[in-house]
Amino acid sequence: MKRFVIIALTAGGAKTARQLQEHLQEQSYHTEVVLPQRLAQGKENYYPKGEFTATMHRLFKQYDCVICIMATGIVVRSLAAVIVDKTVDPAVIVMDEQANSVISLLSGHVGGANQWTRLIARLTGAIPVITTATDTEKVQSLDILAKRVNGWYPNFKENTKKINRLLAEGNKVELYIEPYLRHYVKQFDGFEVLTKINEHQDGVPLVIVSDRSGFAKNKDAIHVIPRVNVLGIGCRKNVTNEMMQQTFAEFCAKHHLLWESIVKIASIDIKKNEPAIQYLAQVFNIQVEFYSAHELEHASVNYPESAFVLKTVGVGNVACAAADYASGERNATERYANHEVTIALSRLHEI
Repeated sequence: MKRFVIIALTAGGAKTARQLQEHLQEQSYHTEVVLPQRLAQGKENYYPKGEFTATMHRLFKQYDCVICIMATGIVVRSLAAVIVDKTVDPAVIVMDEQANSVISLLSGHVGGANQWTRLIARLTGAIPVITTATDTEKVQSLDILAKRVNGWYPNFKENTKKINRLLAEGNKVELYIEPYLRHYVKQFDGFEVLTKINEHQDGVPLVIVSDRSGFAKNKDAIHVIPRVNVLGIGCRKNVTNEMMQQTFAEFCAKHHLLWESIVKIASIDIKKNEPAIQYLAQVFNIQVEFYSAHELEHASVNYPESAFVLKTVGVGNVACAAADYASGERNATERYANHEVTIALSRLHEI
């Protein structure tokens, strides 16, 4: 859950901060208010006199979104020493104490300041001030597109700057996104969307959003890998690490799957201490979660079941059911098996 904090300096700002906190909490955002000690009431968080800059530094490092009800210049000067990079800095939003205007100041795209500025404007009636070029030109940006699919692409800063500049200036940028990924993205404004990858014109910048390998090398292309896949795994007791990794490699090769697209490994809780599953998760730095037979049983009936597996672990299949349950979606692939390991894949219902 994203953590918001609102900091104010004056009595008028404190009043606006409390009202905004109420609005955001009604939208299910965990929001705290931090005020000067002289203005804090009851159990409200406060900072002592002379500790404003230190408090700003602390909030900047601890929260996902810092909303400052004060002059923009104060915010800029107080945070100058701790600003690092838009890929790691939190969203910083500035608002005047009368709630006339709300400004997206830092981390507009990656940090979410632009979208939260619009939300605050809608909740309070303030005028949103957003200055990023792709937003003012009303085109999609590469980094927001990638964020919608929980995606990764190489040379983030360089490629983001290059593609966003082209889009903002109205230049042609082609986009190929797998049909089964399109529901994650609400709009493609500014991109020329291709229905097939072979429609690409040589020399035109191209963005590919796909969890598959095998695309021809193209100096004009940027491949965004969506991290939306959940891998369900079942296995015999004490299967070797080598067999687990070999089966995983075979599965990826069969489906032309990029392993970087896997966001989670799922299995039944009886396997939580299985060394080979933990090994695979550690080698590829993938989160692993385990579920009870009771949790998996409703998903299990959607797929072929084994009487032996049912008797052994309490559900008729593990890989298919685990992928289904952990993702919220039916399997996107058939169950893959050798004598010791079973694997199935589903894509996240939502991100």
